[in-house]
This record gives sequence, C-alpha cells and structure tokens, in this order.
Amino acid sequence: MLARDPQSGLSVVLTTGAWQGIPSDLDEQVTVLHVLVANLGNRPIRLAPGDIDLIDERGFRRDLLDAGGSFVQAGQNDNGYHPGRQLNFGRIEWVGGDVASSALPWGVLVPGTSMRGYVYFEKVDRANAATLTWHFHDSDSRPVVDLTFDLYVARGSQT
Repeated sequence: MLARDPQSGLSVVLTTGAWQGIPSDLDEQVTVLHVLVANLGNRPIRLAPGDIDLIDERGFRRDLLDAGGSFVQAGQNDNGYHPGRQLNFGRIEWVGGDVASSALPWGVLVPGTSMRGYVYFEKVDRANAATLTWHFHDSDSRPVVDLTFDLYVARGSQT
C-alpha cells in the first residue's frame, strides 16, 4: 500500500505478510508491517513510535511494540530518539533473531532520504479490519500530515 502527500513530499509504502526473519512465526504472535518512509520534501521529519496509531474496527487500539532502535545523521549527537506525540507504546523484547535488527529505527529523516524496517504491534485478532494512522511531525514537533492505511485481516481456513 502507498500513501503520498505532495505538499510535504512524504511517501510511505506499507507491506503486510513480508516477514521472513527469525523467529519465522513472529507474524503469528504479533502484527508485523514492513514500512518504507521517503522524505522528498524540504524539511526534516520525525520518525517516532508514539506517532503511529493502529485501531481495529471495534475501536480497540493496538499498541506499537518498540524494538528501541534509532538513527542519527552523520556528525550529529545521539541524544536518543523523541518518543512522539504520545507514550502509548510498549516494548518488544526478543533474545536473538532478527526482530530488533530489522525494526524501523526512530530519528529525524532529513530531506532527500528514506528509511525502511519493520514495525510491530499487538496482534490484531477478533477483528476483520484496522486503520493505521501515522501522524507525521517535523523535527520541531509541528504537525505535518496524517497518512492513513486501511488494513484487512486475512485468516487461513480452519480445518
């Protein structure tokens, strides 16, 4: 799925069913989404775990499970990442495997750059659909744009 905002220059590609890491059954335990965020605009954009909401069709919020990775522009100080507009996210702790190393890192995406990785959420179960809304802010915490994705749950046949 693709969401694009011509005014800010932000583009997000979201892919479901893409997990091929270790543990191989991770997507049976949590909701795994692969994202690519491209900043083709003219101002730095904050990537933060508290800026993403996943709400199922019944109105229940699924917490993002932060793997804790971050990035900084070369030559800049690493003061940790900004948590975002809210603190309603948890942590995903996994010993070994690819969970942390494959996660989308948090930081400030400068113009002309992109970042990719996985984001993890509490499992969407007992619902057939959910909406992911990414509330983008600039590096000074000013709102830029909200990009929304409609997600549908596919379940295998039960025999």
